[in-house]
Amino acid sequence: MTATDDFADLTPDQFLKAVVSGSIHPYTEHRIPKRSGGLRTLHAPIPRLAGIQQEILARLETLPAGFQPHPAAFAYRRGRSVVDCAAVHLRAHTVIRLDIADFFGSIRERHIHATLKDARMRPTGHEYRVGLVKGGNGRRRIGLRRIGRTLDTYTTTRLVTVSPPGPNQTWPNRGTGWRSVYLEATGQEFSVRRPSLVHQHTREGFLPQGAPTSGYLSNIVMREVDAVVTHQAESLGLRYTRYSDDMYFSSRGLVHHDDVDRLVAGVKKALEPLGMRLNAKKTYVARPGARRSVLGILVDGPAPRLTREYKRRVTKHVRGAASFGIEQHRRHQDFKDLAELDAHVTGLLSFAHMVEPGWAGRQLADWKRLREIPLEHEEPVSVLHGLDLFRDEETEVSQADLAKASIDDLVRGAQRYRSSSDYLQMLEFVGRFKRYAPFNAMVVHIQKPGARYVLSSSEWMSKYRRVLKPGAEPLLIFQPRGPYMLVYDVGDTEALPGALPLPKVITAPASVSSAVGEKEVLAVWHHTVTNLAPLGIRLTLVDHGASSYGRTYRSRSGGSVERPGSRPGDPPEAYATLFEIEVNRNPPLLDRYATLAHELGHLFCGHLGAGPGETWPDRSSRPLSDEDARKDHARNEVEAESIAYMVLKRLDPDVRMGDYITGHLGPDQQVPETVALNLTFKAAGLIIEMGRKRLPAAKLQKSKK
Repeated sequence: MTATDDFADLTPDQFLKAVVSGSIHPYTEHRIPKRSGGLRTLHAPIPRLAGIQQEILARLETLPAGFQPHPAAFAYRRGRSVVDCAAVHLRAHTVIRLDIADFFGSIRERHIHATLKDARMRPTGHEYRVGLVKGGNGRRRIGLRRIGRTLDTYTTTRLVTVSPPGPNQTWPNRGTGWRSVYLEATGQEFSVRRPSLVHQHTREGFLPQGAPTSGYLSNIVMREVDAVVTHQAESLGLRYTRYSDDMYFSSRGLVHHDDVDRLVAGVKKALEPLGMRLNAKKTYVARPGARRSVLGILVDGPAPRLTREYKRRVTKHVRGAASFGIEQHRRHQDFKDLAELDAHVTGLLSFAHMVEPGWAGRQLADWKRLREIPLEHEEPVSVLHGLDLFRDEETEVSQADLAKASIDDLVRGAQRYRSSSDYLQMLEFVGRFKRYAPFNAMVVHIQKPGARYVLSSSEWMSKYRRVLKPGAEPLLIFQPRGPYMLVYDVGDTEALPGALPLPKVITAPASVSSAVGEKEVLAVWHHTVTNLAPLGIRLTLVDHGASSYGRTYRSRSGGSVERPGSRPGDPPEAYATLFEIEVNRNPPLLDRYATLAHELGHLFCGHLGAGPGETWPDRSSRPLSDEDARKDHARNEVEAESIAYMVLKRLDPDVRMGDYITGHLGPDQQVPETVALNLTFKAAGLIIEMGRKRLPAAKLQKSKK
């Protein structure tokens, strides 16, 4: 329903009388979908009525202190915000939220009339009347002028409430006018007018959600309720605030269930005189282990904090625009234009700035920078293209757009590892991060370099009886048959009562320093060699001098390479020989295994061409100059040795491999731009898996299709 004009044909006095009598409906209705389902109806007053209501609001704010809102009320008051409301509940052990159902619709004309009558709305030294007043741009509008008679209480009440027009059957009868009465003694039914009500129409108005006066008036009407509830909360050791229809209670200690029941019963009783009721579906009690928030702000610590969900709403746009360009991100998020997207993001950041100004300031700076960059369409390229060979049970991802976007974004972030010191630090981290495949370890290090040990929230609870701390930072890794999963570092968890101490592998993962035994290395060597044949690789041990370790080249002799059957008596499996690897048999077994890992790194990174069925890409293009050849050689050696380093770190955390990597970095100590981090970490993951068990040929030969 929409008011089409300002009833311009009515004089100010005629307009006033028409509003009070209910002969016109000076509101525009907007129906907004609720998150929980259904519609919320907002009533926006037309400009002529809004001007009068603004004047009334100014008078309300000059009422004596005894008629001002209770201190527990924080909404619709100058100088108070949602952050101020949440700050009352900081360091909360328990947070209780109660919601008042149909808050504005429950505050009716009778409540407004009684409140204004008690307050005697007569501003000191002035009298007001309705008339034409001059606006800011010279236009004349209807308002209250200082001179003339005082508006009576009934007129003021009718000006700040909304009544259903005519015979509108979709609006409920709010309780006035005529009602039917049935007398059991006589069996008769007849109509009577409700007593003690001054209204002369058959439908009682209520506070319109959308008028400038409604919020402040609701606080005044609720003053007695707030006083009673505050007293009850304090008797139970609770702090109380109300923000519109949301009532929050908190404690710094344990609140027993009986006390919660007494609180709810007391609040219901306090609301009865106003005919209000609680919405049972929105009642909740949050204790340690659950999210303790007030108005969406975390209050379990010494300072207000944004929730993880809210931060994700912001970073989704900042990171999306950074990864794919702001125009493509806009289209993906279905915003009409860039102005609409910009308004949405800056609106989110405005609230965030009130809660965590430091974090919000950094995000806003990034967003402004991205907003100013000239935008061009650029399709993202998946770094997984052609890498299906490198899937393992912890790094397999789907080709869904979300997964591709996440991986691309993370690998782009890894460009900061171009300095040799940062690069080696990352390899060190990945090598000792044993629980997850190297690619996932890299992903964790990119997001949180100081991480020690990560698990999902459910694993922390089931294995170690630990829960997430408020504001714990989620880390994304990739999982089998799904795009990703969220894990949390041990530093973002806390122990529940009765939890056992964490094992040393978690509290000090780098301190596991026992040297790997010969038997373990022999088993890894055996499994790795067994898995070479399906890839067309023949391994030969040769007698070379101490300075020679190994080499890899394409097979020139052809023929086939075999591996024994998986069970005794099974015939051997034969495969065409595509590549030859030579390893010096004279160094210790661990050195021989390191050499084999290095040479496999060359193969799996495509330095000698594509694998069988294009199981790994071809990166062996012939350089155009000696300088290009030198750069390609440095890139190849850095990639292969990085793989060997990570593989050996899984066997012996204290392994030392000298300065072979840095020897290929050149005088500027920069990792070559062409080093493919994604290939490197996937290759290391495959070699580690090859050393654990015999793998099916189908998995090893899996093509990129």
